[in-house]
Parts: sequence; structure tokens; C-alpha cells
Amino acid sequence: MAGPNIKRGDRFTWTYALWFLPVLVQPWEGWFPAGWDWLGIDFLAFLLLAIAIVVSLCINSIRRRWRRVLSLLVTPVFLLIPIVLLAIAGITPNSIRFALTRNGYLAEIQRSDAQSTEPRFNTFVWDDTFTAKTYVTLVYDESDEIVLPIGNQSEAWRQRIQKTCAKNRDCVNLDPQPDEYISVTKIGDHFYLLNESFPNAFP
Repeated sequence: MAGPNIKRGDRFTWTYALWFLPVLVQPWEGWFPAGWDWLGIDFLAFLLLAIAIVVSLCINSIRRRWRRVLSLLVTPVFLLIPIVLLAIAGITPNSIRFALTRNGYLAEIQRSDAQSTEPRFNTFVWDDTFTAKTYVTLVYDESDEIVLPIGNQSEAWRQRIQKTCAKNRDCVNLDPQPDEYISVTKIGDHFYLLNESFPNAFP
């Protein structure tokens, strides 16, 4: 039985963690069907989450159910701690996905460039859902010139990316346009993630 100073229904609860599932799922959206409007889905999910949090805090505060208020406030912290620790250890959604799919990409590279004598260059769509206002391309660059400062790549390398662009229309451009930021992150041997971010894009 609850003590005299504990409001009815006031208790610590872990169920608020379920409310934050959209936040936990969002980094994995690159695995989901590309035809869906994930930007709109994310916006709606986060809007509903924000409304639910505000309403819950207001109702529980009015009713003086402080244990529920505290549970809701600390839930994001408890969810964030393991995510940060895993990221520090190098375990991220991208690294897990790449570990599971790496052999498939290598097999496709081998099939497509079996007769090539020059360093191979291939691109694959990694995440085109515009998550975090960013498009991500998986790049296989056997010469590793993609990480060199812009302008230091060889002419042969430039010809290879033009050939790839003409072949599958998945073009690599290291020279950002206005309001665009480009970053390259190594994810495996000769494999890189090319991030094209548009921070000023709507919304």
C-alpha cells in the first residue's frame, strides 16, 4: 500500500522508454524501404512525442506525481548512456550494417570490375531517406584518394569517378555547393561513407 505522502498512481516506471522508440529507430532508417517519406514520418513521430511529453509533465505535475515526472525526465539520459558508450567503442548503426553487408558489396565489386587492371571505384546508395538532412553514399575507393585534400586527387582518379557517375548516376562530388557540407568517413578497408549535408534545407 502506498504511503500517506505518495499520491495515488505515483510510481517510478520504465514504460516511458517506449515513448522514445522513434528516436532510437531513426538512425536505422537507412535499412527501411526507400520509397517511404521518412522525413515526414520522423516529423510526425517527433511532434507526437513532444506533445505527449509536455502533456504528461503538466498532468503529473498538477497531480503532484513527482515520481512519474522524474521517470519521464531521466528516461532519455538512461537511454543515451549505452548509446554513447557503444559509439565510443565504435559500435554504431552504420558499423553494424556494414559488418553484415560487407561481403555482399565486395562480391558485387568483384563481379562488376572483374577485368579491371586499375584501382576500382564503386558507389552504392547507403541512405537516401534524407535523415538529418543528409544523403549518405557508400564509396569503395581502392586507391584511397577520396580522403586526400580536394584538388590533390590524380587525373586518373577523376576519370574513374566520372566513369562511375555516367554508369550508375550515383556521382561523387567532393566540392560542396553553397549551403552544403561534405564529409568522408572511413568505415572499412577502402570503404568510405560520403555524407552530403544540407543544414539549411527545409524544414
